[in-house]
Formats: sequence, C-alpha cells, structure tokens
Amino acid sequence: MQEPVLRDEKEFPSDDVLARYLGKAKTAWDAFTARLAEDVSDASLEWRYYRDGKSWLCKLVRKKKTVCWVSIWDGTFRTTFYFTARSGQEIERLPIAQELKNAYRAQTSSGKLKPITIEVRSQKELGNVFSLIGYKSGIR
Repeated sequence: MQEPVLRDEKEFPSDDVLARYLGKAKTAWDAFTARLAEDVSDASLEWRYYRDGKSWLCKLVRKKKTVCWVSIWDGTFRTTFYFTARSGQEIERLPIAQELKNAYRAQTSSGKLKPITIEVRSQKELGNVFSLIGYKSGIR
C-alpha cells in the first residue's frame, strides 16, 4: 500500500523537497498555490509534522476553519475534504466530477464526517479542488 512520502520529521516540505517528490505534479502544485493566493487570499497553508501518522501534512485554513488537508505522495498530492452528513445535498449540486459524488455517497462515515479525496497529478483536477474549496470556505 502506498503511503505519503514526507516521513522525515527533520525535513521541512520546502519547495525543493516538494519538487523532488512531486515530479511532474509540481506544476499542478504551483498552480494550486498560485490560485489559492489569487482566489482565497485570506487562506493559508500550514505544514505540520504529525507523530501519529509519522508524516508531514498541510492544512488549508481560512478564518480559523480547516478547509482541507493536503498530503504529498510519490508523483502526486491529495486533497481531502471532510463533510457532515447534512452536506450531502449541497455536494450533489456542486460542479464537481460525478465520480467524486459517487465516491462520497458510497463512503461510510468516520464518526460524523465523510471525506472526499482528490488525487492531483495535473492541473485538470484543480477545478474539482477549487469547487470544494469554494463550498467549504463559503466563497462559492
């Protein structure tokens, strides 16, 4: 089973480190961060090493609210959004890929939350990511 790659607690996920692990997906990462700065300028990306998962994770935060989590994998990054059950009808109306909606419906709740994870290898996946960021952060 594949795992996130940022496992060394002493190696902060700098731009050079991200480029090494993301490879071609670094272009998508750069587009992601540029669009965040443009569309959601009051949001921030916060990197932290989590000892329980033994890896670095990035949290996208806007107005003290966690919008999504970002993890770095070999050649890709993943964004994971968590929603309550009452978000189901709104998610169905969002302009995101049907397979994401299907996966959300099929997903079992973890406590009171259900995740939507998007694997980003290229810029084409960013439309789905930013639709969810807009919904989750109240921008739409």
